[in-house]
Amino acid sequence: MQLDMHYYGTYAMARAAGMAVKHAKVVAYAAQYTDDSTQNDSEPHVDGGMFHTIATAHTGSEAIVNSALDHHEQRCVWVPFHFYPGGEGNSLSEKLTCVKDGALAQEMVKNHIRHAVSVKDQYGLALMGITAHVYADTFSHYGFSGVSSRHNKVDGESFELDVKSEDMRAYILEKYSRFLVKYAPRLFVKNYRRIVSRLGEDTTGALGHGAVGTFPDRPFLRWRFNFEINGDSGWRDNPATFLEGCEKLHKNFNDFAMQAEIASGAVPFNTIKSKVEDILRLEADKEGRVDAWKSAILSNSLFPCEADEALNYSERDWERQKSNFDDLGNSQDIVNSDVYKFHQAAIYHRDYTLKQLLPKHGIAVL
Repeated sequence: MQLDMHYYGTYAMARAAGMAVKHAKVVAYAAQYTDDSTQNDSEPHVDGGMFHTIATAHTGSEAIVNSALDHHEQRCVWVPFHFYPGGEGNSLSEKLTCVKDGALAQEMVKNHIRHAVSVKDQYGLALMGITAHVYADTFSHYGFSGVSSRHNKVDGESFELDVKSEDMRAYILEKYSRFLVKYAPRLFVKNYRRIVSRLGEDTTGALGHGAVGTFPDRPFLRWRFNFEINGDSGWRDNPATFLEGCEKLHKNFNDFAMQAEIASGAVPFNTIKSKVEDILRLEADKEGRVDAWKSAILSNSLFPCEADEALNYSERDWERQKSNFDDLGNSQDIVNSDVYKFHQAAIYHRDYTLKQLLPKHGIAVL
């Protein structure tokens, strides 16, 4: 999923679930920042303190390097944060394949809600945001895994796209060609129409959904293709699965808000379901989809709008908090910042997933 869902869709579901603006903003920001925190850094302070951050995502160039040279990073980033293992099947590759609303993802969500309530005044909201990102991605990334695997390879000549607008079809294919230019060696790009997804999967070591570009992340798209090993994917109905994901997020946020005693004025999901579906089915680019969420919020179509709704996201907000660490008079003041709480939550989620939940189910990847 992209910014429209991870920030604006998440924010809308949190607000509709009964969270105040100040709470929903942190949750939504953490959900999107999971895609924007790309550095493993340890920043020392002159007074002896230190602020350690972890990567919860990678840029394109980093993805290529990591897939080829550093499988440790695949397991620390892609597996816990973007392709949550389903735990199904017999082989390790099968068990690491992401499953839509899978049993392990549900177990993770239940654990994280309990833990977030217990640390609600520390990093609970940030943890709910990371949880939302990871869980939501299971509704778009299912069928692929966060490690280099031949199970991620697809037949590049098998794509079928179901969109109403021919202009949108052209736009999607043009964006896909840009994806190949970005991720594939330029030497091979001139033949992309024949080898299509081969470039994406080869340059990312068949990592994640590199072979299918951003098709899984477009809410309005219905599409299908053939996996090289498992055959026909069947029609992947993004609007339907994204809608299901929104409903589940709404429930999770309401469960957390009720248990944390911060819920007020929750709107039942069934009263906004049709409006949410309209937004998801809108055939538009990312900016157009963001505008659709904003318009729905400002028009009171999803919940009673307030004057200070948090409708603008900039990754620089938390990056600025991080970069200002060495300017603090007292290094310990960093613990009160949103970015510090995000990394507390990220480390908790990563270690819970890799060292507790997966081993509990007989899966050791790190």
